[in-house]
Formats: sequence, C-alpha cells, structure tokens
Amino acid sequence: MKILIAEDDTMVREMLDAFLTDQGHSVQSAENGVELVKLALSEKPDLIVTDMHMPEMTGNSMVAMLDMYAPLASVPVIMVTGATRSELADAGIPTEIPILSKPVDFDRLMAEVNKVASRLP
Repeated sequence: MKILIAEDDTMVREMLDAFLTDQGHSVQSAENGVELVKLALSEKPDLIVTDMHMPEMTGNSMVAMLDMYAPLASVPVIMVTGATRSELADAGIPTEIPILSKPVDFDRLMAEVNKVASRLP
C-alpha cells in the first residue's frame, strides 16, 4: 500500500516510516497536516497515518480538509496520538477513525493497517 504519515516528532515519524517500510509498504512522510495534504493531492495514498497535535494544521483539521477533496475523502485514516480521549472527543474526531495511543503499539498498528489492506481492490 501507499501510506502517508503526518507527524511533527522526527523520531516518531522516522520510526513509523521505517516500521511500515519494513512491512513492505511504500511510505512518505510529512512534518504537519499542511504538508500532508499537499503530498496526498499528488500521491493519492491508500492510507494516512497522522498525529493529532501538530504545528500548521492539526490532525483533525487535516482530516476535514482531505474530506473536501473528492479523490481523498475516502482515504482511510489512522490517528496515532498522545491526546486524551476527552481531547479527541472535543476535537470531533470521526468515530470511524481508529485511534492508537502513543507510545505506538506496533501490533495494533499492523492490525489496523491490515484491515485497510483487506478492503482495497
């Protein structure tokens, strides 16, 4: 799958990138939501993995912006975040978006990635 990552923490971003690449996926990453939206418009990803709290554009704002572009509105999103459940509820994160807490549980991440892969044509 073609996976895009939005994460402002360099170490976490590189760790996610390396892990998903080792699993056989084509991965590109961005430091924030603005960069990811630009990347997504040109790359047409199969999946987006994003943080919630980032400079320039938060994860929930990024998801809302992606929904405005028809080719990207159906791209599945997995949120990997240190945000609390109440912060996520207050931010209005759609219930269909899987939320994984930091530190990243890679088994759970792979389970969510595999769910997305199983729904691809």
